[in-house]
Amino acid sequence: MDLLNIEGIGEALDLLELCWQFRPVRVLMAGHQLGIFEMLRTPQTAAQVAKQCGTDPSMTERLLIACCALGVVQRDKGKFVLTKLGRDLLLPESPRYIGGILGHYENLWWFWTGLTEVVRTGKRESAPPAPKEFADKWHEFWIWAMHGIAANGVGQWLASNLDLSDRKLLLDVGGGPGTYSIILCQRFPNLRAVVWDLPRTLAIAEEVIKRFGMQGRITLQVGDWNKDEFGTGYDCLLMSNILHGHGSQAAMKLAKAFRALEPGGLLIVHDFLLNDEKTGPLPAALFNLMVGAYSVQELMAIIEETGFKDVRLVAYLPKRGSGLITATKP
Repeated sequence: MDLLNIEGIGEALDLLELCWQFRPVRVLMAGHQLGIFEMLRTPQTAAQVAKQCGTDPSMTERLLIACCALGVVQRDKGKFVLTKLGRDLLLPESPRYIGGILGHYENLWWFWTGLTEVVRTGKRESAPPAPKEFADKWHEFWIWAMHGIAANGVGQWLASNLDLSDRKLLLDVGGGPGTYSIILCQRFPNLRAVVWDLPRTLAIAEEVIKRFGMQGRITLQVGDWNKDEFGTGYDCLLMSNILHGHGSQAAMKLAKAFRALEPGGLLIVHDFLLNDEKTGPLPAALFNLMVGAYSVQELMAIIEETGFKDVRLVAYLPKRGSGLITATKP
């Protein structure tokens, strides 16, 4: 084989680069878990950070150099400090804090570590368990992760692709921290919203809604979709990331959504979606491996079978593998 003149070198380099992508997120997870980022509100040397965090000075400096390369830390005259991006994402007081994401990723890390056995056995419990301090807080990390994701690009994308200027009352089913409702209400002054979820989740949503001063326009409703109806009287309804493939009981949830909407009501579905050939894109394919995902046409067909009309894919975000589908109740 002539190694000098070989086809597909560019694609091979891209794939090899993907194989290394566990490293950057592990850097952020380590810095977060060790409390390093909170030490960098003001400029510090690596030795000062190490002393305060109880870490090795040499490895601490190496970690900080990696954080500089990631754009969340900057170095000036031998001292390190958070960049604006670092302050926005890595300090707990920031409204865009991603600490929940990094905690959630620690739990996910162990699933992916055990993927070989999960595929071999077909049982998720074949993966090694996450450390207890993370496993015990999985729900809290998960809901705060949903906030971090929505607040850092996905929610803004969703709102920019919808026109709810003539809508008055949104039901956010399985709304988690309520971040999508907050962004939609901020964009559309006429809109009020109800976040519908389990009590444990709504305790976090209440905190998030208060943080953004939206208590006057967003209320909370306790519900369990396995046994409760969604209510009635809504002219728009959001189902974000709750229709994850064939195990998600999508038909049941959509039927309840249909009953909750007034005639002419708008259904908004946001979820990971595979292409119709089920060959990608990569973010949706990876999510499908871990949880499940429909193809675009599969989910649109289920929505139509429920009785909705004018079902259409209005936007797609390849970087996330997320699609935005709307439909109308006749």
